Amino acid sequence: MHAVDVGTAGPSAIHTGARVHAHWADQPVGAITDIACFALGETAEPVAAHKTEDARDPVTMIVTPIQLEIQHTASHEESAYLRAIAQGKLVGARTGKTGKVYFPPHGADPATGKPTSEFVELPDKGTVTTFAIVNIPFLGQRIKPPYVAAYVLLDGADIPFLHLVSDVDAHQVRMGMRVEAVWKPRERWGLGIDNIEYFRPTGEPDADYDTYKHHL
Repeated sequence: MHAVDVGTAGPSAIHTGARVHAHWADQPVGAITDIACFALGETAEPVAAHKTEDARDPVTMIVTPIQLEIQHTASHEESAYLRAIAQGKLVGARTGKTGKVYFPPHGADPATGKPTSEFVELPDKGTVTTFAIVNIPFLGQRIKPPYVAAYVLLDGADIPFLHLVSDVDAHQVRMGMRVEAVWKPRERWGLGIDNIEYFRPTGEPDADYDTYKHHL
């Protein structure tokens, strides 16, 4: 997405398929903003010769740890969800008896804008809809690769959420796999979805694709 200068030709001169060329800023700085706009026509404009010498100080790079603290005020729906998690329960929300069940709950249904005023307790079992095998280590990683991050659609919910799948070889995880939550010891519970350490296979037959294809 960028601006096109049609010049004296006027707006009627531009159309789908029109060829354009870049019009460069007078003083480039080495960023995308060096393209001031585009202009009609294929003939490129002359560009000033690139200066090989730079009088500015050289760029110095350092690697340093950083810490970020975020304060978040939970909404009414989030508060209900977090209080339930602290009690070992999974609570979603919907707009009414026929509304979609969102987990974690939102303040409103994104599709209709209606408030999600009705809470629904959900089981800690579900279906893997999509997943990724993480093979590459990175700074701060708490789990040794390979491991699986998967979207789990809880039974009775309409929106999957991201969590870990373990107790199974990473390459055995698949779409439709039935899984259940493995909770941390009760004394380690807090106000967060990490009360669930991971999901593991239940051993049940895989869910049929038609049962979750609209929830990917």
